[in-house]
Amino acid sequence: MASDSLKRLLEKRDDPYAWARGWKERTGGKVLGFFCCLAPEEMIHAAGALPVRITGENRTISKSGAHLQSYCCSLARTGLDMALEGELSFMDGTVFVHTCDTMMRLSDIWRLNAGFAVHGDIVLPVRFEGPSAHEYAVSELSHFKRKMEESLGPIDDDALNESIKIYNKNRRLLSELYALRLENPGLVSCDEALWIVTSSALMEKSEHNAILEEILADLKSSGAGSEPDGRVRLFGIGSVMDQWDFLKMVEDVGGTIVDDDFCNGRRYFDTEAPEGIDPVESITERLWERQSCPCKHRTDRDRAVCLAGRVAESKAKGAIFWMFKFCEPHAFDYPHIKKALDDQGVPSLNLEIEQGSVSIEQLRTRVEALIETIRGS
Repeated sequence: MASDSLKRLLEKRDDPYAWARGWKERTGGKVLGFFCCLAPEEMIHAAGALPVRITGENRTISKSGAHLQSYCCSLARTGLDMALEGELSFMDGTVFVHTCDTMMRLSDIWRLNAGFAVHGDIVLPVRFEGPSAHEYAVSELSHFKRKMEESLGPIDDDALNESIKIYNKNRRLLSELYALRLENPGLVSCDEALWIVTSSALMEKSEHNAILEEILADLKSSGAGSEPDGRVRLFGIGSVMDQWDFLKMVEDVGGTIVDDDFCNGRRYFDTEAPEGIDPVESITERLWERQSCPCKHRTDRDRAVCLAGRVAESKAKGAIFWMFKFCEPHAFDYPHIKKALDDQGVPSLNLEIEQGSVSIEQLRTRVEALIETIRGS
């Protein structure tokens, strides 16, 4: 049974930007949207603004079709549609990290058509390795900090160090939540766990920390919930996962995602920023050491090998790839990771979707087939 704190979070799932609108009304502060978990939220937070993640929406496209081709991913198309329809009017600006071709082009289209006062671009190196790339990343993040200061006001080192501490605390608490679920997935369902992570990028971090501490205390003290007999442990891989009905369905048919590599899941809070050093260096170091996504590469850290190892550690018996249609980075990533899982004897299911056209019943059949395969092996 969900605790009162968890219930308060779940009540906002149908209106994820309610917190940001309420925060802006209460404080009069600026709200900046961002798409990618590589965005240095701490810098925005240290300036007194609220960073809020844009994850698109399940909707039929109306206005963005005039600006983006149909072969762009639905995250970009539905996000732009929300901006053009005025549904993100509570935001004062947007920050883009140049990752894939679509997001690089979306940045210019957004800047010219969405009408926000503040616009930031961060062009990080593709290869996160070597001293020259590291030096470049520090320079790029320093430039972004100066750009934000022009729009939001001064960002001094003390404020930035404090923001790093607040964000690190959130990462520790979310890591604790995932550790509890690895031991006992029945404590909280996979859709609830992923929403807890997602919500942390939609509200003020200190407020989320307080709620998260209450949730963890309730989970530890209640002792309620245990892994249902016969439930199949699964591992999730992909970009943004915000299909809560899909995750509920996975549990309905006898599975549960015990760990993941979603960019609004574990990849969002993976690795803390080192404290006690120059804050820009600290943020850079965290980006350098965290689990890489398909848009960034390190030759000394094979992504497929790392994920196969995490699948084994989670004791997952199968994996579900969740990819937006036309997402080239994840599509290129898929064969390499699938082979690593195949070599490990872990069956997997590849689901390619578009926001606004997800058929839970069709996906149910495929998930049931995966679970039957696992149980029969």
